[in-house]
Amino acid sequence: MTAIEFSQFRYFPCLQCSEPEQIGYRELSDDDKDAVLPIIKLSQIKTEATFEETVAAVQVLLGSRPFILDLSKVRAPDAFVPKKNPDQAKINKLQATQDNYNGALLAHLAPTDGFAAWRKCASNFPNAIPVLQFTDPTTQTKNLLRQAAQLWKSGVEKIAIRVSLETSDEIFAVIGQIIAFLDSADQLLLIVDCGQGRQQIAEKAEFAKKAVARVMEELDPSDILNLSAVCLHDSYTTPPDGTRVYESYSRELWREASTGFPFLFGDYGGHRRHKKPSTYVPGYWKAQVVFALPEGWIVYRHPNAQDVQGWIIGSKAIIGSDNFDDGLDCWGSDIMKAAAQGQLDPYGSARYWHGAKINMHMRRQIQYADDTAAGAGEY
Repeated sequence: MTAIEFSQFRYFPCLQCSEPEQIGYRELSDDDKDAVLPIIKLSQIKTEATFEETVAAVQVLLGSRPFILDLSKVRAPDAFVPKKNPDQAKINKLQATQDNYNGALLAHLAPTDGFAAWRKCASNFPNAIPVLQFTDPTTQTKNLLRQAAQLWKSGVEKIAIRVSLETSDEIFAVIGQIIAFLDSADQLLLIVDCGQGRQQIAEKAEFAKKAVARVMEELDPSDILNLSAVCLHDSYTTPPDGTRVYESYSRELWREASTGFPFLFGDYGGHRRHKKPSTYVPGYWKAQVVFALPEGWIVYRHPNAQDVQGWIIGSKAIIGSDNFDDGLDCWGSDIMKAAAQGQLDPYGSARYWHGAKINMHMRRQIQYADDTAAGAGEY
């Protein structure tokens, strides 16, 4: 992998492997892809997909571009069992595929021999910066350190580690030990994941500040200036019906966290992550069109269910909004403008519109970072 510096990237979108997230990233221009260092969390692509299919999809999606490789710890959901006339053979087959994925996930989270299965998986991506895996730093310290050491020994030049609100404080001493055997602290990226949601923004910013401060306590003074950290957060959830400006709080959180440390910025691509209890797919859906603003979105949510005209009506409503600035030039904005003219095909399904939202959001954040760095000031 070509040598990179974390500081050369001003945006770190964190994406899983759902179809909309793949679409949103795939449809970025080459220049936009060059501008970001995505954090890709391996996850089940869709119901009945194997872990091997996830690996193959990410290899195709990222190609030879550098990225940060992580692993979603969310299990594949159980097979849905309808109350009336269940087809037990079909249910058993579906459950077997879900169990197969979960077996592979557990294997990659096993700490044995320094998380050997995860290290083997990471070797399939020579252009990736692997995120160190762990579930309990208290009991897995030796294998976590061995994981880092073995990756380093294999020629991996950069590594990353993620901490969240749920992570035990034991991890900070381990991070200090990892940095101690690296040539420099700039070879590790600290990912401080503040999660998603629209509440407790000040508390989450305080967590980010305290997390990076706790890591710095473990470092020699000469290493502190070389430490890189990205602050992740996303505040897109589910807006109500109608047309409205839906404010984002992620930049606000990042700015507050950055009063204590010069954090890099990352989010979830403006995409809400759901944990599904089963494979059940509701037949009820509402068309939604979302146009990205620098610190929010113009959102249209159609009042009628199962109505494909909602994407046409919503596109017209957004373009006619006083807050619409026509400030994007990307695939997502193109299909929205086409829909406003009545042209929906071939994008008349929800996955494309979720993908368009993510595509526009990432394009806007790249634009935001470029304009700010060029001295244009904040929006």
